[in-house]
Amino acid sequence: MTGVISTVILPGLGPVCPECFGRGFVGALPIGGREIYTFSMTGPDSELSWDIARAQELLTQRPRKPKRLDPVELSDWLRTRVTITPPHLYHIPVPKREVPGIFVVITVAARPDAPMFDFGILIDGSHRAALALRDGRDFFAYLLTEQEQRSICTYTVEGKVTEIPQIAAGPGITPEDAGL
Repeated sequence: MTGVISTVILPGLGPVCPECFGRGFVGALPIGGREIYTFSMTGPDSELSWDIARAQELLTQRPRKPKRLDPVELSDWLRTRVTITPPHLYHIPVPKREVPGIFVVITVAARPDAPMFDFGILIDGSHRAALALRDGRDFFAYLLTEQEQRSICTYTVEGKVTEIPQIAAGPGITPEDAGL
């Protein structure tokens, strides 16, 4: 059984959507820090964490055209890898609903002796993507280059920050791949 917290009760505010509160859409409390998307892996326990504000800065500095994400693959990603808060879909401001997401591609293996494969991760826009799919619309996202995504990513293995290993033999996602 799985569940999602759809409402939290905060003193002085009453019931609020945790997604809206976490994004600073409700309440007078300032939210400190930056939005970070973290993808966890096992064997060994590790995490890749991307700074979303820095990703947005990169996209402002180096504009590109967003890519249409395959709806079947996107649906599978959202269903198996992300926790979506369904009531929050109704709270996404109308002007933000068409904002493209941000995705990266990493090279991974399913287990130590398995072959390597490219694995796309939507690091920003999961709720907007879920809303687009629910409404039968295409969803678009900006692809970061290998160099860009590495520059905003922190890799932690068993609790210790370490350098991201260079696994792929080639350049990874090139500027041309990313639409630059």
